[in-house]
Amino acid sequence: MRTTTTLKKRSPLPKMRPLWLVTGVVLMTGCSSTPDGPTSMAALGALSPDISRAAPEQSVGPCGRRYDAEIGVELSLIQRMLDDDKPRSAAAHLEAGDYGLPLAWRLEGEALRAVGDTVASDRAYEALLGTCLAADGYRGLARNAFSEGRREQALALMREARQTRPIDPRIRNDLGYLLMLAGDNRAAAEEFRTALELDPGHEQAAANLVLALSRSGQRQRAADAALHFGVDARLVGVRDSAAATELSASGSASRSVSRPAAQAESEES
Repeated sequence: MRTTTTLKKRSPLPKMRPLWLVTGVVLMTGCSSTPDGPTSMAALGALSPDISRAAPEQSVGPCGRRYDAEIGVELSLIQRMLDDDKPRSAAAHLEAGDYGLPLAWRLEGEALRAVGDTVASDRAYEALLGTCLAADGYRGLARNAFSEGRREQALALMREARQTRPIDPRIRNDLGYLLMLAGDNRAAAEEFRTALELDPGHEQAAANLVLALSRSGQRQRAADAALHFGVDARLVGVRDSAAATELSASGSASRSVSRPAAQAESEES
């Protein structure tokens, strides 16, 4: 397994926030946010003079670290860039911001992975391994390993992700897919079932469950699962994951079935 490297600490000197993001803080409705939710500018103006002179509003990151609400807005906008399939723009703004936060490292790993720079993406994911987002780090490293054909390493890393955060349906689905590719269809089906109990709307896990049951010779159970989850019934007879990918790409499925998450997934299924 690849040796985990430690990133150099970011410079403690704050950089200038990108101009467009600072402007966005002023223009967005409910621009200042608190741990309990957004607070409008109008509401801030209605506060008494003593309260108005209190400390600046703050956001709380996933690891409990507090930072200026402005940074929280910026990171949310960068996540939106990734959601809108603009990874290069997201990577550029992350580089300009130099945030030094676990959430920013996760976004950086995703952005760089999307543009094919797995070496730099791995560095960002490795920075997460000592934080509360370690599961995202292991998952990202596993997906990068899979994309480079290192399947055994990908499976080992995804198992680490599962152990670190067992309630994440994306990780359970990804682990199931890697187990299915390794020929352990029964164990894969259990992971897909778990993913679906955690998130009943997880369409990838539903399609993968049907495929795993079909590959293990349980065609009737596969047919029942396809009917229950609204998956294209043609997957019942499929025994090759590549064929399933081709089928889902045809656009003829009765329900949208994405490619397995270990191959490709827009973030946050």
